[in-house]
Amino acid sequence: MPRIRILGSGREVGRAAISIERDGRILLLDYGTNFDDEDRPVFPAHVKPRDIDALVLTHSHLDHIGAAPSLYISIFPKVYATPVTFDVSKLLLYDMIKLNGPHLPYDEASVEDMLKTGKSVKYDEEVEGDFYTFKLVYNGHIPGSAAVWVEVDGHRILYTSDMNTITTKLMNPAKFTGVKADTVIIESTYGSTNHPPREETEQLFYESIQEVVKKGGTVLVPSFSVSRGQEIMSILAERDFEYPVWIDGMIRQVTELYLAHGEYVRDLKLLSKAAAMFKMVRGWQDRRRAFKKPGVIIASAGMLKGGPSLYYLKKMAGNEKNAVFMVSYQAEGTPGRQILLNGTYSTEEIPVRARVQWFDFSSHTDQQGILRALSSITGLERVILVHGDPENQASLKQKIEEVLDVEVLTPGNLDVIELD
Repeated sequence: MPRIRILGSGREVGRAAISIERDGRILLLDYGTNFDDEDRPVFPAHVKPRDIDALVLTHSHLDHIGAAPSLYISIFPKVYATPVTFDVSKLLLYDMIKLNGPHLPYDEASVEDMLKTGKSVKYDEEVEGDFYTFKLVYNGHIPGSAAVWVEVDGHRILYTSDMNTITTKLMNPAKFTGVKADTVIIESTYGSTNHPPREETEQLFYESIQEVVKKGGTVLVPSFSVSRGQEIMSILAERDFEYPVWIDGMIRQVTELYLAHGEYVRDLKLLSKAAAMFKMVRGWQDRRRAFKKPGVIIASAGMLKGGPSLYYLKKMAGNEKNAVFMVSYQAEGTPGRQILLNGTYSTEEIPVRARVQWFDFSSHTDQQGILRALSSITGLERVILVHGDPENQASLKQKIEEVLDVEVLTPGNLDVIELD
């Protein structure tokens, strides 16, 4: 009898790892990391590599891939993903080793062994395994991201992974219309809330930037390197922003990979325009120039935990003409969250005199989007909520039961769902 085991992302955001099992064999969907209060990686529950028939990586965020190389120390299971997911994952995993090497059970050789085992898969291409068939389904999250549809012993399972149901500059919305699945494992990151209309957020963001630069200030936009930085670049390029825009950190390398895999980007022409228009920071000389004149700096990292964005913050925070515009989720305990809550940064509580504002550019769907997605699936009997905190999941569970009248489960890590 097949079953689903939650190895990570059970009643928590991140650390995604879902095991589909039969007769001791495993199809593993993602194997990511979270980070503790001291920024050390926290892995999902252990799984024996020799039991894994295949691993599917749904996209290149560390909370879905960060633990995967640990499965490739001595045994090398097959691993599947889209081509751009493989390329961006290599970049992020090497950076993770650079920052967290002493706390990791793997090194660059493990990453290379994993990637050498990799098999690139296109959307809707069926893959036959030991006890299952699976295919990747477009899910609208970031370039190359995918949901995974699995058939095992007559059971049809859809694991949405992280998904988005709106049009963004980089992505078309997820569409599961016509997908047949009796069990859906779906993210619940924003299960109790709804995002404002994206067009309104983009316009407010642009108008706010204009207010700052026209008064002689510079806007720092700390941003996630993967997808968010490129989204912000595209918003400014679409409006032919006339002031200097500097791009710093890993955003530049990820942009180059997205351009090389243009078939995974909704508006490749716009992203190409942004890459050509804006100035790439190539070294310290550029970095020291970037904040001296009115303009915008889009810099890694999105939560200001390190990277070039933290350097710019220290240089710019004391000038009230400047601004720090957050466009990424700010986790508890991060400098970005401290700035939003207290108006200070660092343990010394240095005041931020620059204008501070947060904009909702999430690439995760909200409650309305989750309900729409579930309503479009044929044959739905059971919904399993993962990748969300218990409070959000409780609200979403109640709403799904009201609207769709199906069984809704909110398993914790190591919980098992028997498919009988």
